[in-house]
Amino acid sequence: MRLVMSGLAVGAALLAGAAGASGLGFLSDTPLARFDAEDLRLMNGAIEQALASGTTGAPVRWANERTASSGEVTAERAFESRGRPCRDLRVVNRHRRLESSGVFTLCRDNGQWTLAP
Repeated sequence: MRLVMSGLAVGAALLAGAAGASGLGFLSDTPLARFDAEDLRLMNGAIEQALASGTTGAPVRWANERTASSGEVTAERAFESRGRPCRDLRVVNRHRRLESSGVFTLCRDNGQWTLAP
Protein backbone atom coordinates (compact mmCIF):
# COMPACT_ATOMS: atom_id res chain seq x y z
CA MET A 1 0.00 0.00 0.00
CA ARG A 2 2.81 2.39 0.81
CA LEU A 3 4.11 2.44 -2.77
CA VAL A 4 0.67 3.04 -4.22
CA MET A 5 -0.10 5.99 -1.93
CA SER A 6 3.40 7.42 -2.17
CA GLY A 7 2.97 7.41 -5.94
CA LEU A 8 -0.33 9.23 -5.50
CA ALA A 9 1.25 11.94 -3.35
CA VAL A 10 4.25 12.38 -5.61
CA GLY A 11 2.01 12.42 -8.69
CA ALA A 12 -0.20 15.07 -7.14
CA ALA A 13 2.83 17.17 -6.22
CA LEU A 14 4.13 16.91 -9.77
CA LEU A 15 0.71 17.85 -11.14
CA ALA A 16 0.61 20.91 -8.93
CA GLY A 17 4.13 21.90 -10.00
CA ALA A 18 3.35 21.45 -13.70
CA ALA A 19 0.06 23.29 -13.40
CA GLY A 20 1.59 26.70 -14.07
CA ALA A 21 2.95 25.57 -17.43
CA SER A 22 -0.44 24.28 -18.57
CA GLY A 23 -2.54 27.33 -17.69
CA LEU A 24 -3.70 25.84 -14.38
CA GLY A 25 -1.49 28.00 -12.18
CA PHE A 26 -4.08 28.06 -9.41
CA LEU A 27 -3.20 24.42 -8.63
CA SER A 28 0.35 25.42 -7.73
CA ASP A 29 -1.09 27.30 -4.73
CA THR A 30 -2.04 24.09 -2.93
CA PRO A 31 -0.56 22.76 0.29
CA LEU A 32 0.58 19.55 -1.42
CA ALA A 33 2.80 21.55 -3.78
CA ARG A 34 4.69 22.83 -0.71
CA PHE A 35 5.01 19.54 1.21
CA ASP A 36 8.46 18.13 1.81
CA ALA A 37 9.33 14.41 2.05
CA GLU A 38 8.44 14.25 5.76
CA ASP A 39 5.05 15.89 5.16
CA LEU A 40 4.31 13.33 2.44
CA ARG A 41 5.40 10.49 4.72
CA LEU A 42 3.10 11.74 7.50
CA MET A 43 0.16 12.24 5.12
CA ASN A 44 0.62 8.78 3.61
CA GLY A 45 0.80 7.28 7.11
CA ALA A 46 -2.54 8.89 7.95
CA ILE A 47 -4.04 7.49 4.74
CA GLU A 48 -2.73 4.02 5.57
CA GLN A 49 -4.12 4.24 9.10
CA ALA A 50 -7.55 5.41 7.91
CA LEU A 51 -7.73 2.53 5.43
CA ALA A 52 -6.53 -0.07 7.93
CA SER A 53 -8.75 0.99 10.83
CA GLY A 54 -12.06 0.02 9.26
CA THR A 55 -13.68 2.93 11.13
CA THR A 56 -15.74 5.59 9.38
CA GLY A 57 -16.13 9.16 10.56
CA ALA A 58 -13.02 9.26 12.79
CA PRO A 59 -10.34 11.61 11.41
CA VAL A 60 -6.70 10.54 11.49
CA ARG A 61 -4.68 13.70 12.03
CA TRP A 62 -1.06 14.43 11.23
CA ALA A 63 1.15 17.50 11.72
CA ASN A 64 4.70 18.61 11.07
CA GLU A 65 5.51 21.60 13.26
CA ARG A 66 8.81 22.16 11.45
CA THR A 67 7.08 22.93 8.12
CA ALA A 68 3.72 24.23 9.44
CA SER A 69 2.01 21.49 7.43
CA SER A 70 -0.84 19.33 8.71
CA GLY A 71 -3.92 17.49 7.66
CA GLU A 72 -6.44 14.82 8.36
CA VAL A 73 -7.86 11.80 6.61
CA THR A 74 -11.39 10.61 7.32
CA ALA A 75 -12.94 7.44 5.94
CA GLU A 76 -16.43 8.60 4.97
CA ARG A 77 -17.93 5.32 3.83
CA ALA A 78 -17.08 1.71 3.15
CA PHE A 79 -18.73 -0.23 0.34
CA GLU A 80 -18.16 -2.93 -2.26
CA SER A 81 -17.68 -2.35 -5.96
CA ARG A 82 -17.23 -5.23 -8.38
CA GLY A 83 -16.66 -7.54 -5.45
CA ARG A 84 -13.85 -5.40 -4.01
CA PRO A 85 -13.86 -3.56 -0.69
CA CYS A 86 -13.75 0.20 -1.29
CA ARG A 87 -13.60 3.32 0.87
CA ASP A 88 -14.21 6.99 0.27
CA LEU A 89 -11.54 9.06 2.03
CA ARG A 90 -11.80 12.79 2.67
CA VAL A 91 -8.25 14.17 2.66
CA VAL A 92 -7.65 17.67 4.05
CA ASN A 93 -4.18 19.19 3.71
CA ARG A 94 -2.84 22.43 5.13
CA HIS A 95 0.39 24.36 4.74
CA ARG A 96 0.49 27.57 6.74
CA ARG A 97 -2.62 29.47 5.56
CA LEU A 98 -3.30 27.30 2.50
CA GLU A 99 -5.91 24.54 2.75
CA SER A 100 -7.31 22.06 0.27
CA SER A 101 -9.54 19.01 0.51
CA GLY A 102 -10.98 16.31 -1.66
CA VAL A 103 -12.72 12.96 -1.51
CA PHE A 104 -10.95 10.01 -3.11
CA THR A 105 -12.32 6.51 -3.68
CA LEU A 106 -9.86 3.69 -3.13
CA CYS A 107 -10.52 -0.02 -3.69
CA ARG A 108 -8.53 -3.01 -2.57
CA ASP A 109 -7.27 -5.37 -5.28
CA ASN A 110 -4.90 -8.23 -4.52
CA GLY A 111 -4.10 -6.76 -1.09
CA GLN A 112 -3.29 -3.25 -2.41
CA TRP A 113 -5.38 -0.09 -2.08
CA THR A 114 -5.50 1.83 -5.34
CA LEU A 115 -7.43 4.84 -6.62
CA ALA A 116 -10.69 3.78 -8.25
CA PRO A 117 -11.12 4.90 -11.86
